[in-house]
Amino acid sequence: MTKHIFLLLAACSFLLTSCIETLEEIYLNKDGSGKYSVTFDMSEFFSNPMMKSMIEEAAKEEGAEGSFNLGETDTLIYFGESGMAEGVMKEAVMRMTMSDSLGKFMVSMNFPFENVGQISEFYQKLSEESAGAEAGPMGGMGSMLMPGGKFAFKKKRLSRMAADKEGAEGLFAGEDGEFMKMFFSGGTHTTVYHLPGKVKKTTIEGAEVEGNTVTVERPLMDLMEGKVGLEGEIRFKNR
Repeated sequence: MTKHIFLLLAACSFLLTSCIETLEEIYLNKDGSGKYSVTFDMSEFFSNPMMKSMIEEAAKEEGAEGSFNLGETDTLIYFGESGMAEGVMKEAVMRMTMSDSLGKFMVSMNFPFENVGQISEFYQKLSEESAGAEAGPMGGMGSMLMPGGKFAFKKKRLSRMAADKEGAEGLFAGEDGEFMKMFFSGGTHTTVYHLPGKVKKTTIEGAEVEGNTVTVERPLMDLMEGKVGLEGEIRFKNR
């Protein structure tokens, strides 16, 4: 772990606040196609003057003055144009928004899918590409933040199987791992399912159902360590 990441984790820990929140949304059509999006909100880095100053100092130490702009940035990355042009990755888009004036730092990814099985295909491809990577807005730990899991759709029934969190033990090991745990401890992961009809029932533990929407919230740290999951089934009616 690089020095500036270590310091940022320490700052979050001592300030007793989470530096990241995640929101995952699945929009499902009647034929099993739809749209998937996931957003990582790291605005605490900017809204807190101490952490903002540390980011600026870290950028200078890394010689990134020209590429790490803490002003107003809104960048789109098309995976299909970056060499990741296979399958569902062709239409995947990443957006990174940094606003000094608004205190905003957000990274989101979205893509349309022909069937829900392509969601796990996306995560698998992303994990392969980022394995051991240090670059990018979230560095090599980015893949560990991905909720993952395998999806299946059949006859007005959407199901999600448990995600494979192999490797999490190593990420949270040692002194750096303890800081990582404190960093994520106050964060939450929220999943919102938008179904093409009114929800009849769900087996997802703790899920809130309202009309054709199912919302699931989990402590981010527990989810990353595999202590809780997102698996379960949703059954719905046709409109």
